[in-house]
Amino acid sequence: MIPTFRALQSDGITLHLINEDNLADIAALFQGHADSHAMLDELFRSYLPQYDRQGRRTNFGFYSTLGAELAGLTLLTVDSWEERSGSTGADVFEHMRGRGVTPRSKPHLFYLAFELLGLNRVATGFRVSNHASRRSIEKTPGFQYEGRMRESGLNDAGEFEDELLYAILRRDWQQLYDPAAVQVLP
Repeated sequence: MIPTFRALQSDGITLHLINEDNLADIAALFQGHADSHAMLDELFRSYLPQYDRQGRRTNFGFYSTLGAELAGLTLLTVDSWEERSGSTGADVFEHMRGRGVTPRSKPHLFYLAFELLGLNRVATGFRVSNHASRRSIEKTPGFQYEGRMRESGLNDAGEFEDELLYAILRRDWQQLYDPAAVQVLP
């Protein structure tokens, strides 16, 4: 059973769980930034709660704050409960980029994945032209390069582009991270 919580906090970053009951407040919070429209589009496209046929939540979307400042969005998706695998992603407001928000948010997501949900593997990836994502993933302890998916999708210019894949395993997380560093806020 997944414990009930509203946020995860560590290292000056708080991940606030997105639910149906706080969605209107979050949408209002996201107003007033140069990239608000794009971030709201991404919020509604990728970060809303989703559930499988058994009623288990599979999409854990969060909005993130760095101190008191709104920073962006981050996500843990359970790809398979049976295989105990998941994946992660993030979107950061333009004015918050370069502050380490995404790599500093990964311990929260790893805690959720491995400690609270019992997953064994969390994967991530990026298109080769996304240098910011590359830097973020390479700064995150535990992610190991696993391979390249050739021409796996279209980039913003409409061209096929390769994606590089990385993952962390539960045993890697246990060696590298202190679960006590993440505070669960009910």
